[in-house]
Formats: sequence, C-alpha cells, structure tokens
Amino acid sequence: MFFTFSILGVLCIISFSIIVMCWLGYMLTINFLSFGGNFWFVLLNFDLTTVLILLMLLICFTYVCSYTDHYFNGEVAGAELNKLICLFVGVMASLVCTGDFLLTLVFWEYLGVVSFFLILFYDSYLSLRSSIVTLVSSRFGDVCLFILICVSCYSVNGPLAAGLVFFLIIFTKSASFPFISWLLEAMRAPTPVSSLVHSSTLVAAGVWFSMRYDLLLWFNNLFLFSVLLLVTIFITGLCCFFFIDLKKIVALSTCNNISWCVFYLIFGDFVLSLFQLISHGVAKCMLFMLVGDVMSGTGGSQASNCVYSSYLYSNWSIFSLFSVVLGLSGAPFIGVFFTKHFLLTNFMCVSNVVLYSVVLGCIFLSYFYSFRLCAILVNLKSSTVTGVLYFFNSGLMVYFWLFINYLISIVLDESVQLSLFASVDLLIFQFVSCILAYLFYSSNIFSNWSSSLFGCDNIVELSYYIFLRLLDSVSMFFYRWDSYILSLFCNVGVSSIKVYIISLLNIIVVTIFLYLMCYIIIYN
Repeated sequence: MFFTFSILGVLCIISFSIIVMCWLGYMLTINFLSFGGNFWFVLLNFDLTTVLILLMLLICFTYVCSYTDHYFNGEVAGAELNKLICLFVGVMASLVCTGDFLLTLVFWEYLGVVSFFLILFYDSYLSLRSSIVTLVSSRFGDVCLFILICVSCYSVNGPLAAGLVFFLIIFTKSASFPFISWLLEAMRAPTPVSSLVHSSTLVAAGVWFSMRYDLLLWFNNLFLFSVLLLVTIFITGLCCFFFIDLKKIVALSTCNNISWCVFYLIFGDFVLSLFQLISHGVAKCMLFMLVGDVMSGTGGSQASNCVYSSYLYSNWSIFSLFSVVLGLSGAPFIGVFFTKHFLLTNFMCVSNVVLYSVVLGCIFLSYFYSFRLCAILVNLKSSTVTGVLYFFNSGLMVYFWLFINYLISIVLDESVQLSLFASVDLLIFQFVSCILAYLFYSSNIFSNWSSSLFGCDNIVELSYYIFLRLLDSVSMFFYRWDSYILSLFCNVGVSSIKVYIISLLNIIVVTIFLYLMCYIIIYN
C-alpha cells in the first residue's frame, strides 16, 4: 500500500506541475540525436488535451488501486497486480505528454507490452491466448506507426497510404471494426485491469492519437472512416443486446462509446470529443467495478443468468448501476446526454438525410442495449438463490459523474438549437427502446451473427488456423531427418554413432565456417 500511495503522490505532483505548464502554454523540445541528417526533436506537449486525460487517468487510477485491494481481499496477488497497474499508468501518462512520432512510438510499444502482461496475470491457457490475440492485433498499428515516421521524415505524399496508416493505428487501439475481438478477449484479465486499462486508458490511446496529430489535417475525405465507425457502433450495439456475459457487454459498450468519440472528432468538435472521452472513461471505470462486485458475489460467474441479482443487494447498488448505465446511454440531463445533444445540433446543418437517419438509429441502439442491461441486473427470474454482498463504496463519485457533463454543457456554446422534431425523436427512442428491451429480453434474433461479432471472431480464428498451418510447414525444416532414417532401420548402429547424430549439425556449420575463412584468406 505504501508503494501505491507513493505513486499516487508523485502523480499528483506531476499533474499539478503539468496544469501550471498548460496554463503557461508550455512546450518542451530537446534535440536528442539524428538519423542520417534527420534530427530527432523530442517534443513534449502540455495542453488542454494532456491535462484532461491525465486528470481522468489520475481519478481512475486512484479508484482502481483501492478497488484492487477490495477485489483480492488484501491478498498478495492484489499488491502484485497494483505494481503492474502503476507501471501501466506511468507509461500511459508519458505517452499522453509526447508530441512527436518517434517518442510516441517508444511509449506506444511499452503500452502494448505492459498490457500483454496484465491480461496474462492469471497465467492460464485462455489468458495466454487472449494476451497473444491482443498483442498481434496491436502489431498492425505499431507497424503503421513505423511507416508514419518514414512518411513524415521523407515527406512522402499519398492520401491513400496516409489514410490506411491512420486507420490501422486508430482502429486497432480503439477496438473498432474489424478489430473488435481483441477487447472481448482482454476480458480474461482481472476486473481491476478491465476497470482501468480497458475503459479509460488503452482504448483511449487511439482517440488521443487522432487528437494529438490532428486526423483532419492528413486527408479531407473521411467517408470510409465515418462508415466504419457507424458500422462499429451498430455491431457493438446489436451484439450487446444478445450477449449474456456481463463483462463482454460492458466491453462492447466501451467499443461503442469510443467509436462515438472519434465520430465526434470528425463531425462534431475537438472539445466535444475530448469531453466525451473523459466522461466515458470515468463512468466506465466505475461500471466495471460495480459489475465486478455483482460477479464476485456469485463466485466470479460472468454469465448474467448465473449471478445474484442486484435487486437483492441494496437500493444504493441499484441506483449506482442504473445511474452509470443510463448516463452512458445518454438519458436526459445526466451523463453523456449533453455531448450527444451537441452532436445532433451540429447535424442540424447537414443536408445528408441518410447520414442523419443512421446516426439517429445508432443513438437508438445505445438506449436499446442499456435498458436491456438494466433489466439483466435486476431480473429475479434468472438470479441465483444465494450470493454474497460485495460492494465497493464509490461514494460521491457517482453523483459527481452524473452532473459533470452538465457543468461541461455550460462551457460549450450551442450555436444551433436542436429542432423540436429531433427532441421528440429522442424521447420516442427512449420509450420504444425500453419496451423493446422488455419484449426481446431473451430473443435469439441475429444470435448467430452476434456470437461471432459479425465475422470479427471468424477473422481471428482464421488467422490462428493459418498461423498453425504455417508453423507445421516451417517445423519440417527443423526436423532431424537423419534420426528418422536411422529409426527406419530399427535403430541399428545408433549406439555407436550417437555422438555423431547429436553433433552432426554443429560439424556441418563449423566446416562451412572454416571453408569460408580459408577462401577469404587465400583469395583476398
């Protein structure tokens, strides 16, 4: 605990220093070294984006450190996990402060490595598989970041290449289509890891990257980006309604909201996207902790039909869960309602009816799966008979989060008022989605598609299958064919040439090396 509080103290001091530097408009540049005449200027930015993301990181880290001790009941495993979490938070905080591609790449790689060990914490086969899927998925973005450095160093012009590079960097970290599967695989990690890493830090790195390096400056046509973001919102919203795994439902909700953040950046406003990211990060951190306690009360079961209903815990538990879930859906005057309201006001000037209709449909899906999740949490018919009360007291944090976006809405300027038609639509959406969530609570429509995330899981399985087939082919070159041939002769003579069999490869390598050395000495 002393180690954890020491880290918290250091982070508080650093955050205060960064706030002061941001107020002064501070930027640090260091000429570190050069590559072939191209100087590496280490650039550290301390602006509004840095301060707000660090503030979100500090809030979530403070709660998660306390929750880890509560989750592991004071065992040694909790202290060991906190050390990894502290390392991850330090890397993430350093990444947020970077302002050049090369330094970003360094901390980007460290972020992937530390997240690999966090997912692998339980040291089981499923944890290993999940961590490898996560690592391989992030490799696409890492390679593209290398390519982006080359493009920036040599001023290579190509909007198509830049679009592909930015797409892989942002979408792999943000768990957008078709890279949704890795975030669900990452739910094998302990709940405190999911509460911090998979809600407000790792998945937020893609949004931060698009903000820091200004996605809109690299290319003008963002049609494909917009389509894929809306597809991600649609798929995650629909799959949330048919999943029964509580952690996976919350993870799909994360994919949904992070895609909204990037969508806000494209069609809304930079500040709007930033506020959505901060509000969602803090709320999702609390939601993971609250849902984690529900699962802990029934021996760690993640299936919604095998948990002790929150209705049987306490009124405070139901209030906390409902407040966070409905706030994330955009229920009136709480949570992210205000950011979605401002987005729709920006669409008042858009003449594309199809785009506006699709956006309204995606907002409807947000209400749809949120009401269904609320119904799952209080359903007594599928609840277990007995359970243990585990409740992490989040205190006034729930109240604070409910009204923080209201304070943000006062700061933002609403240039165009939302029409009466759109306002009535939103109210109708909420009423209809509440009824449909009750009627289709146990429906299996689209269940086949939803179970595979509309093909995303199939892509992972196909890649895994191809890798195993390639591994089988490559292993033929490492097979000891001499030993196999001797075994065909019933091991005759094996005892007399055993040393020869073992050292055959070494003899061949040494002979070739000596031959090359003699050739170089004689002819040169």
